[in-house]
Amino acid sequence: MPSYEPNYVPRAKIRVEVHFPLRYVPAYQFHLCWLVAELTRLRGGCTVQENLTGLYQSSENKPIEDRVSVVYSDFDMDWSEPAQRAEALAYCATLKQFLKENLWEEEEILISAYPVAHVSP
Repeated sequence: MPSYEPNYVPRAKIRVEVHFPLRYVPAYQFHLCWLVAELTRLRGGCTVQENLTGLYQSSENKPIEDRVSVVYSDFDMDWSEPAQRAEALAYCATLKQFLKENLWEEEEILISAYPVAHVSP
């Protein structure tokens, strides 16, 4: 059986991922559409996974189910470069602040950034 070694793109990208709460309130629908348009315009595209189950621990120590959409985009930036990493993290902080100010019903919105490497055939 032949061995296949994946070829990695030499420069890793930075993935920015937003766990967006699923709410049927106009402000949430508007801001989800805005986020998708923002990442598509700013970074050339994004992926949206809708109606996923999220679980978290309540203050009463019981699991609570929450529905989320996960929106992510790969920024053409290198995590190992401190200036590029700082720029991506600053964008995430600004985005989180903007969403918290406009989505008043949420206690927390998860936004993460991390390095990814795309594999070619």
